[in-house]
Amino acid sequence: MQPHPLFRTDGGFIRIPVWGHIPLDKPLKKILAHPAFLRLKGIRQLSFSHHVFPGATHTRFEHSIGVYHLTKLILQRLLTNPLTASLQTKEFFFDDDACKLILASSLLHDIGHYPHAHIVERQALTSTNDKIFADHQDLTEKFVTEKYNGFGSLADILEDDWRTSARNVIDMVTGEKKMKFSKLISGTLDPDKMDYLMRDAHHCNIPYGNIDIERLIESFVPDVKRKRFAITAKGIAPLESLMFAKYMMMRNVYWHHTVRTFSAMLKRFIQDAVDASQLSANRLREIFYGNSDEKLLYDLYDALPKPHFASHGLLQGILSRDPYKRAFTKPAFEITNQERLRSLSADARLRKSVETSLCELLNRKHRLKLHGHEILIDAPSPKNIFDHKDFCELQLYREKEKKFAPFDLSGESAFRSEFIAEFEKTTKKFRVVARADIAEKLAREKAAIEKVLDA
Repeated sequence: MQPHPLFRTDGGFIRIPVWGHIPLDKPLKKILAHPAFLRLKGIRQLSFSHHVFPGATHTRFEHSIGVYHLTKLILQRLLTNPLTASLQTKEFFFDDDACKLILASSLLHDIGHYPHAHIVERQALTSTNDKIFADHQDLTEKFVTEKYNGFGSLADILEDDWRTSARNVIDMVTGEKKMKFSKLISGTLDPDKMDYLMRDAHHCNIPYGNIDIERLIESFVPDVKRKRFAITAKGIAPLESLMFAKYMMMRNVYWHHTVRTFSAMLKRFIQDAVDASQLSANRLREIFYGNSDEKLLYDLYDALPKPHFASHGLLQGILSRDPYKRAFTKPAFEITNQERLRSLSADARLRKSVETSLCELLNRKHRLKLHGHEILIDAPSPKNIFDHKDFCELQLYREKEKKFAPFDLSGESAFRSEFIAEFEKTTKKFRVVARADIAEKLAREKAAIEKVLDA
């Protein structure tokens, strides 16, 4: 079989960590050189993790190329392997148009990102609980269609050079419309997850992301009925490694207490800046959407009109790597009132009120003059980390019987849905953190904190 036209190498090569030498073609190079895509070089993949793991300064530019590369390897498997070719149907067929759409969507899956998007995109106004920032996926259309002098737009490149619909790419990335191939770039086996787990572990220099990606991809077959990937038996071990790697990375990197604390400090700073009319929601969006991680915090600092704004110290603490300290930690699943926990995570007004009341408690007991921002709550989101539903839909293709069977019920692996649910349960922690000089005092108020959770 002749190589697919998109698998040309007429654009030379690029070398990135983890995957090494990656062949390019001219349409791909045009996107890589576009200002809207180049801005991803300024957006770190792991936000504040470099404060704990100094090597974790890699960017979404690097990650996006990695995801594109893995997607291309997957499509090569689907196009050239007799088994995968035989399982395709007219309704779920990887022709030229499908490959272009999937490759472009994988390359641009993070194009809507801005600095610390995963931290602040749920940030809400205290007065109305309305969101301040857009979800990063909702900005996909802005960055794909925005025209730049001398470059045009990414949409122009997609239409003219890739010969694919920019509208379809946007819809694939945002998930706003049900697209035939959407589950191929977002799910248990998506190339996004495969790349970031390996890449993040590499840059953090920790051993948890060692996954046999090549063998996993070799096991991929199209599951036409569910419009997604399934695996053959050879993919079981690498899939187990993938799931366990995510669990270990969640516990040790993504939810590291220092990283979570810096995130809580940034969110509370933003909330207080708006409440005190120091920065408007519109001004915050201007600063975040067009910025880089490196410059953002300094721009926020410079944008404050008043030098004696009380919560100013939160931003200074982030800039000087002076995080608040843990005063109380409890596994989220041990909290009896789960509705209260969800409210503390989602309701900015409630969370700030509780934080302020804890500060007032210490003021009364120790004759302090805390303003209300010196104690912060880190309540985990109820959002499913491990995509339990998608995992339950995953199929194992039995080559001898030529049948698909639910992976969860196959009896071939200890990684069953209840095991994944346990991962979820043990990963999430509820924390209360405080400025270093009052953390010990707050730690002695365990009963008061427990009361907050049972209210």
